Amino acid sequence: MELVRGLHNLRPSHHGCVTTIGNYDGVHRGHQHMLAALRRCALELGLPATVVTFEPTPREYFEGAEAPARLTRLREKLQALARYDVDRVVCLYFNAELAAISARSFEEDLLAARLGVRHMVVGHDFHYSRRREGTTASLRAAGARLGFTVEEVPPFEIQGGRVSSSLVRAALEAGDLGSRRSFLAGRTVSAAACSAVSASDASWASRRPTWRCIAR
Repeated sequence: MELVRGLHNLRPSHHGCVTTIGNYDGVHRGHQHMLAALRRCALELGLPATVVTFEPTPREYFEGAEAPARLTRLREKLQALARYDVDRVVCLYFNAELAAISARSFEEDLLAARLGVRHMVVGHDFHYSRRREGTTASLRAAGARLGFTVEEVPPFEIQGGRVSSSLVRAALEAGDLGSRRSFLAGRTVSAAACSAVSASDASWASRRPTWRCIAR
């Protein structure tokens, strides 16, 4: 699996892909459901299956110390994505410039011009760009204009509940190992995440990962 760190490292050879965008924290069964759709479409089109993710996460950028602890560090997330046959990860540095990007610029400059997206795989509640103004509907309209298609994947549910990173954190906080295993499909989360969600009096400095993935 190839890791591209930052827009400045995108090359002409990276143009043309099937893409999904998100944090993919924990790479739980909901994510795995998305990745299966991504891989299927990539094989059908003969293009690389590409995940676009962010460092720091948008919630870390906007919420700082109030953002939830991560389930996986970047290295663990990349290892998990590789196991699910992702060909390429584009890791974007989430800063003020990216936070302020308009939906149209996101569609035209990032998706079409830089990535050459041919097909997008998104979740049922997908939003993008500044103030989350971009929606699946606006993405489909952009795709019709710019030459890519959009597939909305329904949520993955277990016993009527949508599997999400928040649900995994809640299971960790409750010490519900059975649910945690079910949500992760045999995967594990980092020891740092386990200790972070269980220690209610821990400071953000002690529970937030100390690594960084992007060379600015």
